[in-house]
Amino acid sequence: MIDVGSHYQRIADDLRLLIESGEYAAGSQLPSEQELAARYKVSRPTLRSALEVLQADGLLEKFHGRGNFVRRPRERITYVGEGHAPDQRASLDDALKIDVDARQMGAHPALSELLDVPVDTRLTEYTYLSHLYQAPQTLARLYVPWNVAEFEAPKTSRSPWGEDIRELLADAGVDVTSTVERVTARLPRTEEANLLHITTKTPVIAIERTSFDADGHVVELALLVLRGDRTEAVFTHREAAPPEAEDCVDSALRRLPWNSPEGKPCFLSAACTDGTLSRIADSVETEQTTAGVEVLSGAKAVLADTGAGERQLRFALVRAVESLGEVLRVAESRGARIPAPDYAEPGPEGDPSEDWRALEGVVW
Repeated sequence: MIDVGSHYQRIADDLRLLIESGEYAAGSQLPSEQELAARYKVSRPTLRSALEVLQADGLLEKFHGRGNFVRRPRERITYVGEGHAPDQRASLDDALKIDVDARQMGAHPALSELLDVPVDTRLTEYTYLSHLYQAPQTLARLYVPWNVAEFEAPKTSRSPWGEDIRELLADAGVDVTSTVERVTARLPRTEEANLLHITTKTPVIAIERTSFDADGHVVELALLVLRGDRTEAVFTHREAAPPEAEDCVDSALRRLPWNSPEGKPCFLSAACTDGTLSRIADSVETEQTTAGVEVLSGAKAVLADTGAGERQLRFALVRAVESLGEVLRVAESRGARIPAPDYAEPGPEGDPSEDWRALEGVVW
């Protein structure tokens, strides 16, 4: 058989298919690691690497002393960006619990640079740890220099992102006039993994949020760590169009390479090609087309292997269908940005952009 990946990745792919097909139902326990290692004829460390892949994907949950269980679908917390409170459904109100703690400290070199203050400047650190259905979900640490404001930490909070601190700053006469957010995906540090009850191989979304006053001074720094398998970050920026782009909103619409949290398609004016959102979409499309080449190569290898079994063929077909959907979406998006030649035949009567706007599920 042609080797199209490492042992543990192939085992993870096979177990993923069994979970998605329902053979291992939500809430059910997988066979023991010893049984699985024997079934796949691999060592225990190799088998555990495969299970860690599925844990990072949010499909499995490991309980020490009990084993590995297929995770039940869970609610996700949405971070909407720019320091706004998450728009959660009422059903989460009682399920989401946030513990708040505060301590005084001196700015170490890393914080000194982020806050633009001298080392050892006195700060207050506010720690927010949220639990959803008793499972740790997000970790937020906020820092406010003493020379900006001093106030007592709230006992509890309705926001896992520390929105109360902004409210307290406003009450103290400190106005936040601008916010810069930097988002990265990384592996958690040991302390973060322990607090969030995840392995050090489970990705997290790390958000560095810096808030400034009208004079450009940093008045608040927030370092957010969100479980990558249970949270999502959605950023919506509304900026006034420059004079030369006044007609931007009336142009054809570009299909973005992602859907809304509700699964509906998202569109952007095809004429607005210089914005941040457009550049992010370009980057995502490039990654999707590059992945399509890799999927095609892998599928060809499986089809060329006369010994490939049903699971390998099914997996190759599933990935090919997913990739084809992404590539078709990219083609639709990029087609909207290619101007029609002068000799093109006229289309149907009416403004084409009006037809786009009539599509059900368009997100503005």
